[in-house]
Amino acid sequence: MTQSARSTRPARSTGTRRRIAAFPWLLASLLLAATPGAAAAQASEEPELTWAPLVTLPPIVAPPVDSPVELARGFTLGDEAAPVAVEVWEDFQCPFCQRFTFQIKPAIVEEYVRTGRAHLTFRNLAFLGDESHWAAVAASLAADQNRFWPFHDYLFANLLGENVGSYSLERLLAMAEAAGLDMAEFKAGLVLDRARERFAEIDAEARQDAGALGISATPTVTVDGVPLQSPDFETVAAAIDAALANATEPETQADAAPDAEASLQPETLEPTPGPTAESE
Repeated sequence: MTQSARSTRPARSTGTRRRIAAFPWLLASLLLAATPGAAAAQASEEPELTWAPLVTLPPIVAPPVDSPVELARGFTLGDEAAPVAVEVWEDFQCPFCQRFTFQIKPAIVEEYVRTGRAHLTFRNLAFLGDESHWAAVAASLAADQNRFWPFHDYLFANLLGENVGSYSLERLLAMAEAAGLDMAEFKAGLVLDRARERFAEIDAEARQDAGALGISATPTVTVDGVPLQSPDFETVAAAIDAALANATEPETQADAAPDAEASLQPETLEPTPGPTAESE
């Protein structure tokens, strides 16, 4: 055997050992993949799914018009002793209620509430879904802190549509903070069991009172308990003016009654009595 032949044999032998050394690892991988447990493990490795809105909602914005907090008492704006009572039945997800809040209500407040001729009360008629229910509960909690009207304004200012996340928990908390609520007290009221109990009370009251008046749509405005056909300013103003006229008419008649009665008394010739001891 020549020297060149001896020198080439180790090279072939080394390559063979490398291939043989790698073979057990390949065999083990094939056996592992072939076992039922391994196949099940591979099949169970599914991607983790997360449900979330696919559209990012905009940040919370301030209301374009603020209700006058100096006139606020719970759900009412103005002096409850005012001669005319105006009630507004609304759902916080109702776009027409949003329009009424910022375009019509301010004129009613300036013309009639601020002048002491009427007071205006919000009535909840939450029927457009879960977000309406949560908004009603949150607004009721704000009323407990006498911050209903600022929170009311934030709710309508941040309405984006029906049940699209406008009143998610995160956004309700952000609006409550912006409206100046005590957050610890507010959060305590949003605990699920408490929130369900509160909404049951809100819903029962609304069904009873709205049902008695035949109200089934929002916004509906009543003046002294009479539902109006339209919530536009002209219709509401005309109804308030008529109620004011009716309220002042009996007073005018009462003032005039003594004079009319006195004119019907026959004249007498009795002498005018002299001063009594008390007058002296």
